[in-house]
Amino acid sequence: MKIRQLYLAAVFLLALLLSGCSSLQLVADYDAQTDKGITALQKDMEVFFVTLESAEGSMAAPYAQNKGFYGQTKVAVSSLRIRADALERNSLSVRMLDKLQNNFDRFAADHQEGISKRELPLYRGGFNSQFTSLLTFELAKRRGEKLEDAKALAPATPPVFDTESSR
Repeated sequence: MKIRQLYLAAVFLLALLLSGCSSLQLVADYDAQTDKGITALQKDMEVFFVTLESAEGSMAAPYAQNKGFYGQTKVAVSSLRIRADALERNSLSVRMLDKLQNNFDRFAADHQEGISKRELPLYRGGFNSQFTSLLTFELAKRRGEKLEDAKALAPATPPVFDTESSR
């Protein structure tokens, strides 16, 4: 009887030790396609801001001339969102992409009404903050770090100030 008790105790201890070795994963794994998609979208957005700034006068380039960009962006964000939604434990990324799409929609509505060049740095900063958050989270998944640790170790990105348009 003692041997059986020792055997059960050993099995219990072994199970306890092995359960301590397993890791609990609360978020999806890193996805290289999502990383590349977000990076490409940020680049496209930056090119778009440069295009808007290149118009003559104090107003950004008209909405009608750039309407196609908003359709392309909607498709890009939708594609990223569907991919993110297909991955398990990825609801935070899905919510971040939903907010990004909401801000693109607001930006398009503002652009239809007219945006001055002086307002563009505010929009650019907001979008860059969202892209930075999305990429920081995705890269933290790759490294297996906590989100706070990844951001704390990342170098600060200085804001872009356009002294020309603030005059």
